[in-house]
Amino acid sequence: MSFKLTYLLLFISCFCFAQENKISGKVQDNNGAPIAYANVILANKQDEANISGTITNETGHFVIKNIETGTYNLEISFVGYSSYSTELVIDKVLFLNSVVLKEISPEELEVIEVIVEDVDK
Repeated sequence: MSFKLTYLLLFISCFCFAQENKISGKVQDNNGAPIAYANVILANKQDEANISGTITNETGHFVIKNIETGTYNLEISFVGYSSYSTELVIDKVLFLNSVVLKEISPEELEVIEVIVEDVDK
């Protein structure tokens, strides 16, 4: 009897470990060069407060682990490049092939002007 119980417990524990959802991928530019340190944000579509994220490593790869099953918005961004955004249904391990961010020309970049006034005058 304990022999069957041992096998049953081993089977259940293996099944539980197999349920870890994660998403991974690689971010690169138009020329195929990796984009290091790009922002990767994963937000639950139902509850925007439930947000997870990471940055890409030196080779442009990223991994977000321990994701609950559900529908998410994925946004990848980096200064000087257009953002990438998509909706994903995550219910297993998901690998995104190369995500390409297009470089923004200097003419398209918005200028922000900061003006500081001395209030002690």
